[in-house]
Amino acid sequence: MRHKIGTKLTIYIALVVIITFSISIAVSQFFLPKYYLHQLNQKVNQAFSAYQEFGDEGLVEQRFDVTILSVPLNENTNNLNENLKQQLARKHIALNKFWVSDEVLQKVAEDKSVGKLYDQGKQKSSFIAHYAKEGDQLVMIGASLADFTDIAKFINRFNLVFLLISILVIMNITAFLSRKLTKPLIELKKVAKEIGELDFKQVEIRTGDEIEELAGSINKMSQTLKKAQQVLSKRNLDLKQFMTGLTHELKTPLALIKVYSSGLEDGMDDGTYLATINKQVDRMEKIISDMLYFAKMEENHSRKTSFDFIKLLKEVLGDYQHAKADKQIRFQTEVAEFILTAEQEKVHFIFDNLLSNAVKYATGEEIQIFFRKEGVLEISNDTTLTDVTKIWKPFYVAESSRNKNFSGTGLGLATVKRLAEQAGYTAKATLSNGKITLKIGFCHLPVTRPN
Repeated sequence: MRHKIGTKLTIYIALVVIITFSISIAVSQFFLPKYYLHQLNQKVNQAFSAYQEFGDEGLVEQRFDVTILSVPLNENTNNLNENLKQQLARKHIALNKFWVSDEVLQKVAEDKSVGKLYDQGKQKSSFIAHYAKEGDQLVMIGASLADFTDIAKFINRFNLVFLLISILVIMNITAFLSRKLTKPLIELKKVAKEIGELDFKQVEIRTGDEIEELAGSINKMSQTLKKAQQVLSKRNLDLKQFMTGLTHELKTPLALIKVYSSGLEDGMDDGTYLATINKQVDRMEKIISDMLYFAKMEENHSRKTSFDFIKLLKEVLGDYQHAKADKQIRFQTEVAEFILTAEQEKVHFIFDNLLSNAVKYATGEEIQIFFRKEGVLEISNDTTLTDVTKIWKPFYVAESSRNKNFSGTGLGLATVKRLAEQAGYTAKATLSNGKITLKIGFCHLPVTRPN
């Protein structure tokens, strides 16, 4: 890359210099002499106008650097030219080629202004003269003109030498600049290659220009990709764990169904085999239903409504009166009346699963249920758990033996966690002094008191 950019930069700059110098040479060779002659002609015209206005020959000659001569018009052509040459000689102007023709004199006699350019040949100079009539006098205003062609050639030779030197200097400067320019680009290329190989590194570039901005964008992209990879890796791990748990959960009831169905075939039924088979079938159905609900959450069809949370809480608590009596536990509730704007079905699922988990695994006689005014739901109960870090994992159950006296599938809290995160809520579990507290924060939802 460095070689390519450096070469292009050198070629482009060299082309600009060559084109610029070529235009300069062409102008010097073809247009500058004509422009110089035009400017000198303008100066002679201005001098002639000033002479006609002021009539002071010495002042005009000094101001415009011209020569002013006058001779009688009534002289013959030879005498007139001789007179002019003598006056030019007295002014130290020697011309090899100078002659006022009859044609010029005829036009001047008709009150016309005539301009002539006399090329002096080997003298490498010219003389420009303007003729006009003033009374019975022929007035000539002239100026010497150096041969600009030789000057232009000299300038062009100088320009060519300067061009060659400039190209050498440009090549060295460009080589230095290209190395300085492409060094951060090479670093960016290296980092981009490493990112492509899933090594999400950062690059430190301080150039104060677009390259630094590009480096910042690449660093941001690297961070984003790194986070995405971590999320993807975590999901892959969760999927493996999910499949492992699902396999285990389905394998146990299937094994029991097989054993008891074989017992039925062998006539060993004591009257409980069919009930056991039905129970295991119900368990498998529950696992599959919970798994489908867990997967269905990805659809994320939002149907938010406003509802009374305490009313929903009473409905769910009513479903647990029988379990409450069987386990001899009581519910302590502190819930203010609030109107929540949320997806009622999902909030119902969250609260139902949290309460179900508390009823199944509570070791004490009391379950505390609070709904804070900040929009935080808390459910606390005594527990034998010593670690809550895995409580949100799919198919995780509190007992290491996976006691089947508990009918949970291990998907309830995992689904609660997924629903909470999907809706933007917070889900936390804390353990203190033998008491576990599960918290769901509905903080981002508008929470208002009913009228």
